[in-house]
Amino acid sequence: MSDEITRSQALFNRFADQLKAIGDKIVGPTGAKGPRERAEGFRYLVALLAAAHELEMEIERTHPRLTRMFTPMRSFIADGTDTLYHEAKLAESHSYELTVRRGDDLFLSTVVYASDDEGMREMVSFLIDEDIAFETEEEDQVATIHISAKRPKDAKNWLELKGQQPFVLIRQYFPESVIEVDDGKYRQAAMSIQCIENVPVPHTYSPDDVASGLDRIVAFMEDTLDAALGISAYVALNMIEYDQDVANPTRIAADGSLILDEERHDEYTPDELVDMVDPKVVANNLPGPGIGYVGASFKLADDEAILIEGKNVRCRYWSCQLFNQFLQSGDYRYHRVSLNNRQVQFDDDGSFRIYASRKDPGVKNWLDTEGRRRGQVVLRTLLAETDLDPELSVIKIADIPKRDFIRADTD
Repeated sequence: MSDEITRSQALFNRFADQLKAIGDKIVGPTGAKGPRERAEGFRYLVALLAAAHELEMEIERTHPRLTRMFTPMRSFIADGTDTLYHEAKLAESHSYELTVRRGDDLFLSTVVYASDDEGMREMVSFLIDEDIAFETEEEDQVATIHISAKRPKDAKNWLELKGQQPFVLIRQYFPESVIEVDDGKYRQAAMSIQCIENVPVPHTYSPDDVASGLDRIVAFMEDTLDAALGISAYVALNMIEYDQDVANPTRIAADGSLILDEERHDEYTPDELVDMVDPKVVANNLPGPGIGYVGASFKLADDEAILIEGKNVRCRYWSCQLFNQFLQSGDYRYHRVSLNNRQVQFDDDGSFRIYASRKDPGVKNWLDTEGRRRGQVVLRTLLAETDLDPELSVIKIADIPKRDFIRADTD
């Protein structure tokens, strides 16, 4: 047998070496601390690899398919537990029709993203549900959305298509987690997308396709991991821990811009802090129309709880969710790691207090940290009329006031 290896094998061997280099970031300065985080980090890379196979290696831009990005077992870039995300890669030189038969969502949006010459990703165009011209078919809302460089004549719904490596992303928010959607409690939208030009079927797969596909996987994994670690490092500038004043959390606006708390960073000005972070870290984290984020990192002991307190705001939706160091959601298959504004119990004046800890102390609004000593807590708003302005702190579980227990007479 010859010792020579084929081109495809050589490409795969190179890919394996690139995966090793990506794995080094998990144990790098901004990466994992401790055995549990290292285990979660490498598990996270496998989730990215699984996602990249569907989202990158198998794409055909002239024959796009809407692919589900996240599942309860596949989480990255701070996906919401109550949201379905589907994307399809497009070609800027072609035109498409997206058909949507709406389900039982609270909110639906379609966004075209693309990159510029420097790799900065931006929202090119978007439509949210209230701006989409739906027609009624058998009591369902149905719409056709044209995606093209120029608006077709008489098109009721149109998304502009321009830029490099464009793709369309559809978000659907629901009253409960996507597990309930998967189990049939809520209907998700029935959607399809097709190129309207007459395009040939894909050619026979070749070593060149292996090369480009593996390159896309590596780029996706590197970009996603860099974004996770970069944003986590940034949010960690506003760390909440016991015996510390209430923290003013880091805010990410709907357009992806960073809003810094100037008073908490005497050593650096906000502009200096922004200069430390690659702008692609946030821009490439897929900000969406009408979505705002506010959050902080936490350090927590076993006898402590995170306290998130604030006042309800008028909006389509808001939620509070826990993430690990890699912006992976907590495991909501088995643990309560998020609450939304339809699930939170409020005071008569609209005030709320949410507690997060290792074990449930018996309070009305509780989130499970799954025993993590550090991580991220993020509040996400959708079409909020005013900013949700929470206060975040860490307190001793023994100091939780009686009024917040399920039974007010709990000791």
